[in-house]
Amino acid sequence: MKKATLKDIAEYFGVSISTVSRALSGKPGVSSELREKILEKAREIGYTPNLMALGLKKGNTRTVGVLIPELSANFFADIVSSIEKSLFHLGYRLILCSTDDDPVKEREHLQLLLDQKVEGILSAPVNVKENKDIYNSIINHFKIPVVFFDRLVEGVDSDFVISDNREGMEILVNYLVKHGHKKIGLIHPLRGSFTGEERLKGFLLFKDSIEIREEWIRDGRSSEQGGYESFLRIMTSQERPTAIVIGNNLMTLGVLKAAKELNIKIPEDISLVSFDDAYWNEIFDPPITCVRQDPQQIGLIAATILLDRMKNRKKPSPRMQVVLKVKFVERSSVRTIKTLKDFS
Repeated sequence: MKKATLKDIAEYFGVSISTVSRALSGKPGVSSELREKILEKAREIGYTPNLMALGLKKGNTRTVGVLIPELSANFFADIVSSIEKSLFHLGYRLILCSTDDDPVKEREHLQLLLDQKVEGILSAPVNVKENKDIYNSIINHFKIPVVFFDRLVEGVDSDFVISDNREGMEILVNYLVKHGHKKIGLIHPLRGSFTGEERLKGFLLFKDSIEIREEWIRDGRSSEQGGYESFLRIMTSQERPTAIVIGNNLMTLGVLKAAKELNIKIPEDISLVSFDDAYWNEIFDPPITCVRQDPQQIGLIAATILLDRMKNRKKPSPRMQVVLKVKFVERSSVRTIKTLKDFS
């Protein structure tokens, strides 16, 4: 069905398109009688203005671009939900882009957002080093504010909101050590991503106090399938760790699927802890011990910073660099090792 246009209304009344536009926008130069007839006709044929076109003419589109690594993760869904709630009532609409952790796709999405004349960008970037040039160009040349969330890109002078990744790893490893574990493996998020690099570095800080082996450290690619494959490889090592730290909640799903297939019992055969929480962590048997981030808070703070940047483009202020604390949640997925026999 053909969409109704200003031209349709103008032809119906035998007036100019500019006359119809003035009538619909409440501008002077149109009689009250004709204005009422035009408004009634617009309602009758279902005419709606092209908000994007109007925004381009006025120099603002009331749109914000949001880039996330993937659409299936509850963590990013919660962040986007919080962003949308923060911006919607102020008249902003989101253009949501999924990068699939692909820097080429990320670059194409950024170009798309530039073409769409977005007023600001909220991004969980793919790689800590990739696409630095285009992000800097967006900020410095196009004067479009960018706020990173969960992740960031080194060398880009931008605001960001992240969780304290190293503190979270420290909490998890110390908890395992407190329960007698010295042989600990890691399934970390995608190498090259900010969270992947930070959580790996946080784990390796313990290399002098726990036994770390190369075959016990696996890149889970931040995905359920990656967690599944990584757990299988660790558990087929010549010697197994007694505990594994899992770097995000999607990978935890994959690990638990693999454990079920191998008939490995948790925590009797291996202890597990997770960086990230999700509703399923609590209902698994046993429920999974973890550190919890606050995605709703991440989204709210990132959106608030971006709003301030969009409203005060001509008033430079220091960058906002927010690092949020994580919360430890103790459940039942870790056993305590008490004897030398238990280490074997």
